[in-house]
Order: sequence, then structure tokens, then C-alpha cells
Amino acid sequence: MQVTELKKLSVIKFTKLRSVKRETGKEFQMAKTIGFLGGGNMATGIIGGLIDRKSYEPKNIFVREINKDRAAWLQKQFGLSIVESNEELAGKTDLIVFAVKPQDGEKAGKDLAPYLKGKKTIVSILAGSQIEKLHAWLGENVSIARIMPNTMIESQRGYSALTFDTSFDDAKKEEVRGITESIGKTLEIPESQFDAFTASSCAGPEWLILYAGALVDAGVKTGLNRDDVRKIVIENLIATGKVLENTDRYFYQITDEMNTPGGIGIAGLHTWQKAGLHGIIMDAVEAAYKRTTELGK
Repeated sequence: MQVTELKKLSVIKFTKLRSVKRETGKEFQMAKTIGFLGGGNMATGIIGGLIDRKSYEPKNIFVREINKDRAAWLQKQFGLSIVESNEELAGKTDLIVFAVKPQDGEKAGKDLAPYLKGKKTIVSILAGSQIEKLHAWLGENVSIARIMPNTMIESQRGYSALTFDTSFDDAKKEEVRGITESIGKTLEIPESQFDAFTASSCAGPEWLILYAGALVDAGVKTGLNRDDVRKIVIENLIATGKVLENTDRYFYQITDEMNTPGGIGIAGLHTWQKAGLHGIIMDAVEAAYKRTTELGK
């Protein structure tokens, strides 16, 4: 599965965008303006999060989107500002999110570079494009941070990976963290770990959805109504996540306590282990990791 396909998981019905309020206890000292080169699904998710968190006023969000219908929709949906050129985008913004499609990255970067006067901050969400490559396109007179956004932007949960080049001071880093915190949580890791992060975190929701779908089918097979078992599975996923989030115990300690002697849990676990499902899941993540590294070459 390609990284671009992973991003489809984050497609949101933004015409019904619902604010999700979160208590963070933290105020971000954000740049006065922010620009987006590209207004696709990931960019739209970030914009929605920034506005929801009141990190930026909509009028101070500038988007350069070549698809006129998409640009008009963004403006109507969020009340943001649409610009018509890279020169205008660079001239009006302090920080630019580089959000074009990966295959368009080199051309878009080289087209933008002549207008990046002063020490601009560029935040790239391009999958597979390392900071060294981004500097080759955008020039050395910019500070570049790289983000791998989470794929569940709608919920404003999940981790986004973040890394910086060596030019960032603490204030600039805090501006960029404000972007990732607007769509979930932030994990700062070395760029060398981004491919592994993509396979486990960005593809992770798909693995859980596939497993949840199998549980629903199993419930139907044993006689439950599909709508009812769907509700059961979703509630179990939410409850399990909350339990795991609030404990330091290793996962298998918890399942050991669930498996009473001769009970239903251990009977199912025996089938799980005999089928090799644990290894299958590890193989799936490894396959996603290998594909991610291929796309980055």
C-alpha cells in the first residue's frame, strides 16, 4: 500500500466538520500568518485543526491551490485567504506548509524558492522527501521542519512525527509544534525513523479497522445483528484504548488476567496463536515499512 493511499484514511467530510474541543492547558506562540502550498486533504485537516484551536485567525491563513474549485471551497468553508501566486504566498506569510503531492514536490519547491526572502520557515508534509532533498529544492536560506501527519485528523487524536533541521531555535520549534498539536499529539523523532513511524502509525488505523471489521463479521456469523455488533466492537475499541492509555502494564499482562482457566478467552487465543495471526500482523507492518522506504528513493 502506497503512502498516498494511507492518506485516504484521513479524508474527512469537511462539509460537516465538527469541532473537537480538547483541554491542553498550553498556549502556543504561533507565527502571525501561515501559508499552505497545496490545499488537499491533509492540508485541509491541519487548517481545520488550527482554526478549531484558535491558533490562527482564518484571515491570516493563506492558501495557494491551483484547483480553482477546491480553492473556492476552502475559502467558503473556512473563511481563509486564497492567493494566486507563489510570490504572493511567500510575501504574505511567515511560515509555509509545503503540502503538494509528493510527485509534484521538486517542481513546486523550485518554483517557490526564488520568493523565499529572509529566513522563512518551511514545514513539509511530503511523504518520502527528506530534509536534505527539500533544501536542494527550496534553498539553504530556509529553516525546514518535516512532519508525517497522523491519518485520523478528524478525531484530533493520534501521533504526528516531527523533526527539524539544525537551524531551528526554541521559538521556531514551538511554532511548528503548534501545527502538530492542533491535529493530535506530537512525537519528535530522528528523520531516520520516519519510515518506521509511517508503517506503524500512519498505517496503524487501517490495521485496527481491518481487525474491527473481522470482529463484526464474526459477530454476525454467530448470530448477532450487524448494527448491534458494530456498536459493540467500536465501544470495545474505545474502552480498550482508554485502559491501555492509563496503565503502564505490558499488554500481555492485561490479557493474561482476562484468560481464566478453561475460559472463552484462552480458547480463542489458542486459535489466534495456531493461525499465526501475531506474525501476520508483524509481517504486514514490515511490508508497509519496506514499501515506504522504496517510495522515498
